Amino acid sequence: MTDTFGTSVVQDHVIDQLRRNGRASYSSIAQELGLTRSSVSEIIKTVVDSGQLRFTASVNPRMFGFKVEGHLHVILRGDATALYEEMVKSPLTTYVSTTTGEAGLCIQVRCRFETELVELLSLIRTHSEVLSIRVHRYENIEHNIYAPTLRAEEQSSLDETDMRLIETLEQDGRAPVRVLAEALHLPESSVRHRMTRLIDGEIIRVVAVPQRDFGRAHTFALGLGIRHIADSQVGVAALTRLGVAFFATTTGDFGIIATAVFNTLREANDFTDELRGEPWVVGLTTWMHLQILKEDYSVAEYRNNQQR
Repeated sequence: MTDTFGTSVVQDHVIDQLRRNGRASYSSIAQELGLTRSSVSEIIKTVVDSGQLRFTASVNPRMFGFKVEGHLHVILRGDATALYEEMVKSPLTTYVSTTTGEAGLCIQVRCRFETELVELLSLIRTHSEVLSIRVHRYENIEHNIYAPTLRAEEQSSLDETDMRLIETLEQDGRAPVRVLAEALHLPESSVRHRMTRLIDGEIIRVVAVPQRDFGRAHTFALGLGIRHIADSQVGVAALTRLGVAFFATTTGDFGIIATAVFNTLREANDFTDELRGEPWVVGLTTWMHLQILKEDYSVAEYRNNQQR
């Protein structure tokens, strides 16, 4: 089945599999979705060749020294195109989207120092279209299906070869081991060992990322700001059970910020009804992500900016 834009439901399901594991084999995806290997191969070739999808390595922010993370709700009036472009280019943002509701723009930020966050907020405020910014600091990212969240070791445990491998995977997450070995001047066995350690250790995750102009026809993302009573771990357990794509405990107005992905409005309605019925929830604010302008959990751009 296809929609009016020519995007098939099957194609969306294949992309969802790759977003969770960018190095998944065609055979494993075919088995999971009940397809043939050749049909999966053709779908992936089509979306990659057309520039709709790229493969990269998303990193564990704590492993790379990012201690300050959070979510910004930017309340706007007028045309904020210049702000959108600036936030997409910033090495401090990992996720930027236009949204419904009072806040026209949602931004996920990742900084190493408080001063970086302060400077970013000051930059946003220079835009005349910005009325106010609501800042929600993450206490902890509990779950993100597109990036590792495990509280990892210290940054010093990565050597220079690890960093070069990560940077290479950020450029092409599905690069064959042979190509990686040639680029790093290492035996293939050494590359396999290092890559397994980085992925299994939740230091990196290889994922597929839809490009900016690639609209998702059959799924949509719903943002959730949750006010709650009792310990936040009660909410963590409930959201884990409900299967949301992302959630973090936060300071600020919301105790938890989450993102859930649905195929239909009916599914979203049933989900929010169930969430409102949870005894620990005392307030729920929702917004729909209309256009994802940026989704990038790599660190290469940040490192390049720091070295200039």
